[in-house]
Amino acid sequence: MTFNNFYIYSNCDYLVKSAATTRMLYYAKALADKENRVYMVSCCSDKLAQDKFVEVEPNIFVLERKKLTEKYFSIISFLISLNNFSKAKEGENRFILDPYSYFSLQLMSVFYMIFMKKHKVYYELNEVVRHSSYFHDSVSFLRIKYSLKKMLYRPIFRITDALLPFYEGLICISTNIEAYGRRYNNNTLRIPILTDPGITIKTSSKTYMKKDFFNIGFSGSIVPSKENLFEFVEVIKKLKKNGYKIAFNLCGTISKKDKGILVGDGGMDNTIKYYGNLDERELSGFLSQQDLLVVPRGYTLQNKYGFSTKLSDYLNHKKVVLVTNISDNKLYIKDGINGFVVPPNNKQMMYEKLIYIIDNFKELEEYIIANAYQTSKVKFDYRLYKEPLHSFLK
Repeated sequence: MTFNNFYIYSNCDYLVKSAATTRMLYYAKALADKENRVYMVSCCSDKLAQDKFVEVEPNIFVLERKKLTEKYFSIISFLISLNNFSKAKEGENRFILDPYSYFSLQLMSVFYMIFMKKHKVYYELNEVVRHSSYFHDSVSFLRIKYSLKKMLYRPIFRITDALLPFYEGLICISTNIEAYGRRYNNNTLRIPILTDPGITIKTSSKTYMKKDFFNIGFSGSIVPSKENLFEFVEVIKKLKKNGYKIAFNLCGTISKKDKGILVGDGGMDNTIKYYGNLDERELSGFLSQQDLLVVPRGYTLQNKYGFSTKLSDYLNHKKVVLVTNISDNKLYIKDGINGFVVPPNNKQMMYEKLIYIIDNFKELEEYIIANAYQTSKVKFDYRLYKEPLHSFLK
């Protein structure tokens, strides 16, 4: 039997659940079978060995015992160890560089893994990093150290684009980013957000909603400027002022500064409630208890090219979703059919759409959820991409 070994690697810890690690796990599930083994490897300072991996799914191995590193020379050592580990395995080797990786890991992957060792390395392209500075504070003479660092990052982000032609191929998350990637590398494959529609949802008994209120939920990385949450809160305030009993519930990672601004002391008379960064079981409990789940992103260049992976999680939990017409959202979500769509950065239309949803929720819920679940099965199920991924990587 001829084996194929796939190595997904980056600077993140694949044993910690997040939108990024979940997406890579679905890649692994699509690739793994009795003839194909997948290793999910976090950049670490330890020497790689088989006994340091745990088999989380059949033929999917995640590095369990490791000491994560961001240091330059340790990254070089990691790649040498990854090369040696792969050479000791029987069969063909292919590598996927997860975009959750620092510039030094990307640069050294091209230099060492591709140029020196002639490995076939593919890159998962899910954002245009040179547009990400939109969400950071502006350059200011009052913050010299921060400003110098930001100015340094700009050329580094452009170098990241310059590395794209050297990868064996690019796996792109959206139509816009695929078009962007083709400027640098013609060998591309588009894989949208992925999910498992048949997965068993396990929840806890904790409460993440407000009784007798219409509960709107948001989960994941809470970056208000990226997700347009400040404008969305203004819409919530307007609804509340006009007599609607709304609870806006959030969970996920958030900076201390943003938490203070967004939630503050109780968050708008306890209308906004932050439940912390929840583990997998509690997150499922949170999502399952909401009436409506939202992705209210505004228009930015980064949002134009990206594709919010939390949408697949929302659909998985069989909930009504409301998104803005950003990136590929409208390619999959049809307004009033399997969810709701509004133009980005339009508070009035967001307000009117929320009124329509709340006033007609009992009549709409069952129909919308059934169609959304069907969309999840025919568009986002990771099994649909098993053959395309295998063909592309081989």
